[in-house]
Amino acid sequence: MCAIWYAGVSSVLLLLLSGPVQAQTVEVTGRAVIEISVNQAREDALTDALRQAGLTAGASIRSTQRLSAGQLEQDDMDIRSRARVHNIEVLGEGQHNGIYELEIRAEVRPEAMCSTSQQSYRKAIAVAGFGLAQPSQATLGRLQNIEQDLPRVLISELNNSRFVQALDASRISLYEDPRRAPSMETSQQRLTTSVALATRLGAQYVVSGVVRQLGQGNPGKQTEPEPQAGWRSLLGLDRATLEREFVADLFVHDGLSGALLFQRTYQGSGAWTPERNASVGFASPVFWDTPYGKEVGHILEAMVDDIGEVIRCQPFMARIVAARGKRIHIEASGGTGIRPGDKFQVYRTGTFYNLDLEPRTELTDMATEVVIKQVQPQFVVAEMTSDAASLAIQRDDLVIAW
Repeated sequence: MCAIWYAGVSSVLLLLLSGPVQAQTVEVTGRAVIEISVNQAREDALTDALRQAGLTAGASIRSTQRLSAGQLEQDDMDIRSRARVHNIEVLGEGQHNGIYELEIRAEVRPEAMCSTSQQSYRKAIAVAGFGLAQPSQATLGRLQNIEQDLPRVLISELNNSRFVQALDASRISLYEDPRRAPSMETSQQRLTTSVALATRLGAQYVVSGVVRQLGQGNPGKQTEPEPQAGWRSLLGLDRATLEREFVADLFVHDGLSGALLFQRTYQGSGAWTPERNASVGFASPVFWDTPYGKEVGHILEAMVDDIGEVIRCQPFMARIVAARGKRIHIEASGGTGIRPGDKFQVYRTGTFYNLDLEPRTELTDMATEVVIKQVQPQFVVAEMTSDAASLAIQRDDLVIAW
């Protein structure tokens, strides 16, 4: 008889408890039942005290429940601290009524939410083209190539990170009218296009954006004349330097559901020093050498940092593209860092509709895992302990590493 009932329901809840941002000194008491020996109980009490101290800086809680025919079959809870404990001092210890108690004072320093995460796979993200809201503003300096070359700069920088595998989709635009992206009227279209792009490229996330402004910010501003160019000033040949603006929106969508995970507007300005009729081009050496180009470079660095921070703590997910017997094929390349012997949890994908009849993607934990057997350049092969058909595992289901 199959161990999984199809009427079963499982859920995963991730709850982040906020904690202090600064180091703090705490006093806690750990307790343990004296069973094997006093020494063992003392170690257990110390472990309990350290756990309590760590939890004061916040924790992540993962709860997994599974129901079948109205009966609770599985109810697990995993609590993990997000802190390091230093400078431990034992204040007192002793035993009472078969319980060993140990009181400590310690310094607790909170850590990043996922700094101790064991999975370090590179998550695939497709970087689409950036729309140009006001194409006429790109005429100055001939910056029309910004729609493809700006995302290509992001791709190059993102691929230097050990958490990201950036895929070039710079020739694909997600928005018919960049001026309205991502307006509510096109939310369904964004859902469709981002999911389609992610499915096509095997990406977990889709990055896109819109360049809102490339225009002149302060046309009357003059540069200070250079000392060696005094004769040009005397002849009235020194020219005004334009203060040029750069405003861009960045969007990060989930490739599975199309949901908007992150949105931010970046803006800056700088002096545009080339001649008005110069053909500079975006991301050219001449462009980066201008004060304006340097400011844009800083903005792109901030974009890369934000993208990395958004996805760094997210679980690694990959689609199942085929399932036969106990073998499944997974849409993940060798560049993700997956190796033979790695284990993943299997999740069923489904759709439900909210009160406004908008589709939402739901994941159901199948309470089974797969083991990677082969890693190919464009996919990986894994094996299950049970037959895929008996669990109804099929195309577009997911494997996840938390």
